[in-house]
Amino acid sequence: MASGFKSRKHRIKSSKRLSIAQATALTEKMALVFGDIKDPRVERTRVHTLTDILSVGILAVIAGGNGWEDMENYGLSKCEWLEQFLALPGGIPSADTFRLVD
Repeated sequence: MASGFKSRKHRIKSSKRLSIAQATALTEKMALVFGDIKDPRVERTRVHTLTDILSVGILAVIAGGNGWEDMENYGLSKCEWLEQFLALPGGIPSADTFRLVD
């Protein structure tokens, strides 16, 4: 590559990177949208927030997940990152928890 030119691939990669501030803002917007959704779970047994469950589920599907187990595995593999902008009071929801919200 000639000197003075930057790799186009590098520029695209860095421009698509999601900052924690952007992720937090997105989470807040998702909470507003999801706030009107009725939680189908029994109130006394809720360990995870509905917003966290839906957020992890949507992110897992975007990443190519195809089922409840994939959602749990995605959450576990990205736990450190997700904890930066989701509440996750009960940790990553299990596959059964995702199934209950269906």
